[in-house]
Amino acid sequence: MSPKKQYLFLTLLFFVAVSLNVVAQERYSVNRPVTLTFRENLQEPAFVPQNTAPIPWETDFEHARKTAESASRCLLVYLYADDNTELPGAVFPLPTVSVCREFDTVVLDDDFVRSGLSQYVPVKVPMDTKITNEYGTKMSIYSLRGFEHMLQHPGLVVIDYSSREKPYWGEVVGILPFMRGGVECPTAKQTAAFLNLPPGTLTQRTLTYAVRIHPDQPLSSDGEPMPVVMQTATDHAVFQAEKGVLGHQNFSTRSQKVKEVLGGGSPSEICAQCRSGEPLFEGAIACMRLWRNSSAHWAIGRKSHKYYGYDMVLSEKNGCWYGVGFFID
Repeated sequence: MSPKKQYLFLTLLFFVAVSLNVVAQERYSVNRPVTLTFRENLQEPAFVPQNTAPIPWETDFEHARKTAESASRCLLVYLYADDNTELPGAVFPLPTVSVCREFDTVVLDDDFVRSGLSQYVPVKVPMDTKITNEYGTKMSIYSLRGFEHMLQHPGLVVIDYSSREKPYWGEVVGILPFMRGGVECPTAKQTAAFLNLPPGTLTQRTLTYAVRIHPDQPLSSDGEPMPVVMQTATDHAVFQAEKGVLGHQNFSTRSQKVKEVLGGGSPSEICAQCRSGEPLFEGAIACMRLWRNSSAHWAIGRKSHKYYGYDMVLSEKNGCWYGVGFFID
């Protein structure tokens, strides 16, 4: 082969390699792909059985809410679109409808998803559902506290009625919006991961979800979500958000307090700051992506730890989310 042909061949190989790398990076979008990292009781065999039995969906939001409250269970709200749904501000409604059909006919038939659903009081209502507020005024369901993070997309919302002694009781503690990062719905594995998140606030659970669905399977959320460790992550996320500055400020002081509570241990920490203006769900994905791209943070985030805590806080100074993972071994 002549030197010129060799040069052209090597150049072509270089561009192919670059393209494959870009594709690999793009795969970790908001909803795809997913490798389930929360493995307890969710190991997927080579053949995944499908469950076609009907799901006992409630269809009245307020009745389902009262049922969940009286039963001390979490309420799972499925906001869906069909051919008759009036989509707020939608220009192309058909992709939204088709995504919900795919979720109904493929994802919800998965046995692992069905297992997760059994923990909830499930209610399925169209996206254009109206609720009546305390003043008797009809308003969009997206106007409810916490629903704004769905950005009027279809998807799943979790409201906690099982943790009566916790400050997040009666609050939205989980969102899984469809059609974010592409016209698509979450996979069965992503949905199962979402349904099996540990108790916590919306920000804690959303960041934990971003960790658990990363394709490189970090193990840092496989341990026990110890409250004092989780609170330490929250406190430092608040500190960074208030200052508008990323860093590990006062790490030794925080670590010493946690060790005193737990009677010892080896602490470690990872921090991230996403771009200004990113919504909650995308901000969580961005934090995990930043940790993966940092060798120092990934060395901590990829490992399993005895206790872990994840949380993220939005800064009023610069509009950035500050994510923190704090761990004790």
